[in-house]
Amino acid sequence: MRLRRNAMIIMGSLGLVLLSTSHAMAQSGDGGYRIFRPDGSGPHPGVVFASGCSGFTVSKEYVLLAEELRGQGYVVVFADYLGRRNLKVCDGGAVSLSDAGKDVVAAAAWLKSQPSIDPTRIAVIGWSYGGGAVLTALAEHSQEQLIFSRAIVYYAVCCEVLPWKVTIPVLMLFGSEDHVTPAKACQQVAKESATEDMVKIVVYPGAYHSFDNSALPAKTTYRFGTIGYNPLAAAAAREEIRKFLPAK
Repeated sequence: MRLRRNAMIIMGSLGLVLLSTSHAMAQSGDGGYRIFRPDGSGPHPGVVFASGCSGFTVSKEYVLLAEELRGQGYVVVFADYLGRRNLKVCDGGAVSLSDAGKDVVAAAAWLKSQPSIDPTRIAVIGWSYGGGAVLTALAEHSQEQLIFSRAIVYYAVCCEVLPWKVTIPVLMLFGSEDHVTPAKACQQVAKESATEDMVKIVVYPGAYHSFDNSALPAKTTYRFGTIGYNPLAAAAAREEIRKFLPAK
């Protein structure tokens, strides 16, 4: 189990290590968070991002989505569970899903405290290990502690995630050919959770792990699995997110 877990974590990293972003840095401000702010005084809806195992600096996709959401009126905050611990990757037990999940909750709490934020419209999005951290936060915190009201996960690590009881809508996005973090593990924990009817799971045919990372080729195989960019799945996932997030 430990080897399998490490393999999934490593592959969660590999899906994001092929391109460092050269995009201009957005505002980094209060609380030590990297923040993307829309124009206007608000109140704005907010979104907290939790990266995959290699962090935010290795893929442009985090910034591209953050800028897209910023353009739609959202304030986006990066919950950098690696950077806050001076880590570059999460493998080897460097940071637990529980601790990463606590960082996500803390970022959501900080966001809620800002006067420009609508506290009723805060969501979180997690990728791979960050997705597992988001789901772990659901299992380990009460409804009041969580702050956020919606959760989205891309190809989340679910091998150690426990069922949750909180009544929060959850959107899970997977590729049918993802054998790094297969949908089956998350589907099972969702079935065991108290609010299975509030979980939407979308599995994209022919898509691999990291299917939303445009820096990847369509298919590339490493020792621990196959990953690849699938533009159709990536676009469909963005559309699911647009429909899932609360209206502005």
